[in-house]
Amino acid sequence: MKKFLKIAGIILLVVLLALIILPFLFKGKIVEFVKNEINQTMNARVDFDRVGLNFFRSFPDASVSLDNLRVIGIDEFESDTLFYAEKISGTINLKSLFGNSGYEIKKISADRACVHAHVLESGKANWDIMKEDTTEMQKGEETSAFKLLLKEVSVRNSDVYFDNDSSHINMGLQNVNLVLSGDMTADETQLKTNFTVDTLRFLMDKIPYLSKAKANGDAVVIADLKNMKFTFADNHLQLNEIKANLDGWISYPDAESMDMDIRLNAPDVQFKDVLSLIPAIYSKDFKDIKTAGKVSLEASAKGLMKEEILPAFDMKLYISDAFFQYPSLPESVKNIRTNIHIYSKGGSMDNTLIDIADSHFEMGGNPFDFNLNLSTPISDPNIRLSAVGKLDLGKIKDVYPIENMELNGNLNANLKLATRMSFIDKAQYDKVEASGTLNISEMQIQSEGKDSIRIHNAGLSFSPRYVDLTGFSAEIGKNDLAATGKLENFIPYFMKNETLKGNLTVSSNYLNLNDFMTESTTSSNDSTQIEIIEIPKNLDFDLNGNFKQLIFDRLNMTQVVGQIIVKDGKAEMKNLAMNALGGKMNVSGYYDTGKNPQQPDVSLNLDVQEVSFAQTFSTFLTIKQLAPIFENLTGNYSTKFQMTSPLGKDFMPILASLTAGGLLTSGNVAITGNQVLNGLAATLKNDSLKNLKIKDLKLPFSVDSGRVSTKPFDVRFGDGTLNLQGSTGLDQTIDYKAKVNLAGKLANQYLNNVTVLIGGTFTSPKFSLDVKNAADQLLGNLTNSVLKGDNQNVPLSEQVTGKVNEQVEKQTEAIRNQAKESGDKLIAEAENQGQKLIDQANKTSNPLAKVAAVKAAEASAKKLKDEAQKQADKLNAEAEKQIQTLKDKSGQ
Repeated sequence: MKKFLKIAGIILLVVLLALIILPFLFKGKIVEFVKNEINQTMNARVDFDRVGLNFFRSFPDASVSLDNLRVIGIDEFESDTLFYAEKISGTINLKSLFGNSGYEIKKISADRACVHAHVLESGKANWDIMKEDTTEMQKGEETSAFKLLLKEVSVRNSDVYFDNDSSHINMGLQNVNLVLSGDMTADETQLKTNFTVDTLRFLMDKIPYLSKAKANGDAVVIADLKNMKFTFADNHLQLNEIKANLDGWISYPDAESMDMDIRLNAPDVQFKDVLSLIPAIYSKDFKDIKTAGKVSLEASAKGLMKEEILPAFDMKLYISDAFFQYPSLPESVKNIRTNIHIYSKGGSMDNTLIDIADSHFEMGGNPFDFNLNLSTPISDPNIRLSAVGKLDLGKIKDVYPIENMELNGNLNANLKLATRMSFIDKAQYDKVEASGTLNISEMQIQSEGKDSIRIHNAGLSFSPRYVDLTGFSAEIGKNDLAATGKLENFIPYFMKNETLKGNLTVSSNYLNLNDFMTESTTSSNDSTQIEIIEIPKNLDFDLNGNFKQLIFDRLNMTQVVGQIIVKDGKAEMKNLAMNALGGKMNVSGYYDTGKNPQQPDVSLNLDVQEVSFAQTFSTFLTIKQLAPIFENLTGNYSTKFQMTSPLGKDFMPILASLTAGGLLTSGNVAITGNQVLNGLAATLKNDSLKNLKIKDLKLPFSVDSGRVSTKPFDVRFGDGTLNLQGSTGLDQTIDYKAKVNLAGKLANQYLNNVTVLIGGTFTSPKFSLDVKNAADQLLGNLTNSVLKGDNQNVPLSEQVTGKVNEQVEKQTEAIRNQAKESGDKLIAEAENQGQKLIDQANKTSNPLAKVAAVKAAEASAKKLKDEAQKQADKLNAEAEKQIQTLKDKSGQ
């Protein structure tokens, strides 16, 4: 017995050691398998952070997990994440790890997963990522090592989203928890499922049919896995307060088809349950609402669903003699009734018919009736609609608990429409019945913390061809707006999302556009930044505006008059005249979101007359970046220029891609406190450059690749002139060449024209002289000064030849002596100037910079001396020529 126990103990110890060690031995094998399976089957980028393998958690099976699994699309879907899961876990038959016959997975669970299903307008779906098998499998060919022997699938705390760009359907399920269990290895089995959804939303054409709804259910399904047919045996479903169950079956005859015969039964549905589908009512003390009324709800679907083919379906909702009332409020909404019938014989979606008949309610003693019948919605929508009634908006607070809001006003509707869409498309308006009016008077909406909205009047008059805006007058906070005009293509716009055409005249005494835009405040300069505004492509408007005061961003404009044409996602301005920045402006150009809504294009032609430098600098952030010198300018300017640029998400031009050009003129401008001019004055030791008063400035400029470039232009200061050209960058770097003419009192003996190279930044400029230019000028002036002596207005040859007959020999010697003396002075002055350069370089404090400066100075000094020697030689040669001329004239 002792021996047996000893052997058993050893065996147990070996097993425990194996269970500890094996995960490390097989981990690489599992990772390789997972990646091979993915690469063989999917057209997607799949990644995960780590693989876990554990033999204890599900012993005698093994537990495998993937952390942060990601499935990301390619090509059109490269920005879409189809699937993400914080953890995917599976239970694997332990024996299958030791052989080559495949891995058997029994359970799968997903924690904190997110599925985003996306269908493009073309119909292509992002989940269609499985690679096509283009070859038939040959006998004996190796197959996938994957075997699915599932007993349970579970999903915890996960989200599912569905977006269909072609049908304009958006659906979202948040915080989904689901457990599906059963023997999925058998041909026939019983599957049990239980699920909850915390938040469910469903939108079609941006209309929210469900919002913040809750759903849950449990079901027993008889599954014929061999024939892929599922029969509902015992199930309970709940959407908000509506409880129902399903009878029937669903089958999948092939991978692309679904056949069905199902019925929704809701025998105990109450009117209060139907009200729970209205988000605003379901969220406001719903449990305390008093209701009554008769309700019946039925739905069924039967037939094949494949691609564009739909099964036959029938949904009926009937409500009569209903009301609801909040206990704390004095009034109720009563006499509620409707008969909704949506059905189709199957096949095309065009066979769908929607009939909403005899819909009626009364609120605060005011009745309202509504009817709608819609058939052939795809090929040629045939619509009959009527809405007649009155709403006293001030009564809403008596039937519905409104918090922190005041609502008043009246809405009167009397509308009738009966037409086929083809009648409108073919302009057969004699076959269209469209009449009625919609009027709003003295509507006021006051919400806590928001501007009051008051619509004094709004009138729409409907006819087969047009909708006339007979009048509109409103105030929003301090803003006011009035409009009249006509709208065309109104019905196709709402029915088929076609283009709405209009011709409107709009006016206002005060309109601050910043109050109507999405804003964000930046911490860097505490300024408001306006985000991108997308112009709908299905608007074709001709707007004629007259605004006494119009504010956009920081630009305050008055007496704004002009035309704006909106078409294909583009707003084009034509001769928009205004007073702004202390002067006048005329703007033409466009703002275009049609090509790329995330990065609009803007193009402007501006004619600006006598506007203020100071106001321009304080108004436009772009000017602060591209032309910081505006901060130091006083006076007014005019300019005509054209600019184009894409806009970033902050509604600001992308300066690196901005191109512009024009001519800036000013009759009188002063520059003070500018670091560049202060530095230039210090470099030239001339304080008159610090404060410039410029008359008749003409400044040609261009903007390209993030730099503002100026062509050469002249500025007068005192008795001198400054010729300037160069560029300023987005990073405030500057690269300018300034040619300074120090005329009159400003000139010195030998140097009166200076070229200064200006670099560095606007706040920290760097200056250097053009040494070669200075040296050439210095030597030339020295030469003239020495040669001309006291007789500066008489050429040397004339001075000599006037005395040829008297003292030829004496003059010959004098010429030679003068030339030698001048050459010696020239060389001496050059050496002196060169030494000054070296002495100045030796004052440099930085050792490395000092070495470089001294070497450069020494080279310049040598060049000065060499040039002086050349000039001296030229003087001597010129003297000999003059001597020979004297001798020739004197006959010697």
